[in-house]
Amino acid sequence: MIRRAAFTAFVAFGGTLWGATTAGALEETPAVPSGNDIHLQEILFETRQDNTEVARFRYVMPLIRQGVEFAEIVDDFEHLCIGVAVPYLAIEGKEVDQVIISMADRETEFGVTTTLATQFFEAFAVENGSCIWEGF
Repeated sequence: MIRRAAFTAFVAFGGTLWGATTAGALEETPAVPSGNDIHLQEILFETRQDNTEVARFRYVMPLIRQGVEFAEIVDDFEHLCIGVAVPYLAIEGKEVDQVIISMADRETEFGVTTTLATQFFEAFAVENGSCIWEGF
């Protein structure tokens, strides 16, 4: 099982959190290719020390705690980037260099380590309205 902590990318690159929002007008329970139930926990915006802009779309998928493997949900990440993140950013008029989609088995506080949560992450460059996968 792949486990990655959300705080790792933030600490490694440094930066400041310049905005946070809840789901708001977004569909809070979007359909994903895996068919699993998910909900949007929050969206965070960050400016890193190198001045790149990052949008984090943090989702909760409770089935992860029941043993759902990364390979079973891998297509969900790109789907959420293309189908949710890119349109949301366009509507909000926000331009970012990178979108990070995360899924956890429970809600977690950003940047706080918890050994109880299982989290999966994928990062995408955003270019011309497309999501280009950037493996960690």
